[in-house]
Amino acid sequence: MVNHERRLLTKAAEAVAGRISIKRERDRSWPSDHSRLCALQSGGDVRWIGEQAGPHIGGVFATWQVTEQGLARLERLTTQPITPFDLWAAT
Repeated sequence: MVNHERRLLTKAAEAVAGRISIKRERDRSWPSDHSRLCALQSGGDVRWIGEQAGPHIGGVFATWQVTEQGLARLERLTTQPITPFDLWAAT
């Protein structure tokens, strides 16, 4: 199983200003990473920045920023052993 927490925290940690954004779908629903980021926010690993209109009409982005707690959690997650399934899922 893909570790979505590690994937999202890594993406935020590697980004400019430690931020990660996701785009709302055309039908106004959010991709599943939205609920995953909300869960990370509840745990204090990311901080909600807000929603912002994108460059195209109807495009809305939600943005979070990784916290110090999130960086510490990422460090713990990345020191866990990698399973064969993790290697297979990455290909």
